[in-house]
Amino acid sequence: MDVSGQNRKVLIIDDNEDIRTIYSTSFEQAGYKVLTTNDGLAGITEIAEFNPTVIILDLLMPEMDGYEFISNLRNNTSIKAPIIVTSSFPDEDKKKDAMERGADLYLVKSDYSGEELVGVVDRFLLNWRIKANDESN
Repeated sequence: MDVSGQNRKVLIIDDNEDIRTIYSTSFEQAGYKVLTTNDGLAGITEIAEFNPTVIILDLLMPEMDGYEFISNLRNNTSIKAPIIVTSSFPDEDKKKDAMERGADLYLVKSDYSGEELVGVVDRFLLNWRIKANDESN
């Protein structure tokens, strides 16, 4: 998984068009290839072909919410991309549920601008890559 070079890809799944636009613009400016969808079902449909480096996921969406998306991805596919949940809710129960299902990081949307989110994701991916390399040795 190339997290530092030209092959960085982010799948953004959020039903809020403004959030998708803010995030996609920020990630594109940082050199990521971006794919956005408005619900988890569309994300599941697109994920195998897009093969993202990282997934940015909202929890409350139509068709398939973020919790269902996490469970489906982790239990029914071989996709290992980290999932970073961005939620409007700073609720510990929601965070615990998302993490138990297989999310890798839980962030509150209001705490981060698009540019700040890119910085958090870049640092997360660097640590993710180091951890993956350590585990494979």
